[in-house]
Amino acid sequence: MGQAPEQEIMVCDLIEIQRMLANAEHPFERLVGTLFVAGMLDMRLAKLTDRQIGQLMFDHFRNRLGILLPETTICDHATRRLFRSTNGNFAAEEMEKQRRRPACPKCGNEMLLHYGYEIDHSDFLECVFLNCRHRELPNTEKENLTK
Repeated sequence: MGQAPEQEIMVCDLIEIQRMLANAEHPFERLVGTLFVAGMLDMRLAKLTDRQIGQLMFDHFRNRLGILLPETTICDHATRRLFRSTNGNFAAEEMEKQRRRPACPKCGNEMLLHYGYEIDHSDFLECVFLNCRHRELPNTEKENLTK
């Protein structure tokens, strides 16, 4: 972690560093390193919105669980709660908006909204079709983000 203090380590990098340290062979490195990075990650997570935390759960946690495990159901439910409206409940119009996902202009499949949780990442729509992966900004800012 020899980065200059003005450079913040990205949340995704902290997650990977903590995973790596949790599997370190040296017990001191595993314990102290993991706790240090966990503290840094906790401070970064405290700055994120509920929706950004929900997106993190979806991106980094849910896919590591087996589909038949109760943990998957709990994780899905927690993610949906974190994506909820600001008043704490799903509003009827918000539920309808989630059901009406836009079609991908490239292949016609549905597109999912991803919430940006890094400093320089904004929210974006991404095609669910693995061979397409077309990305664009939501609403009026539509711009092709496919790499």
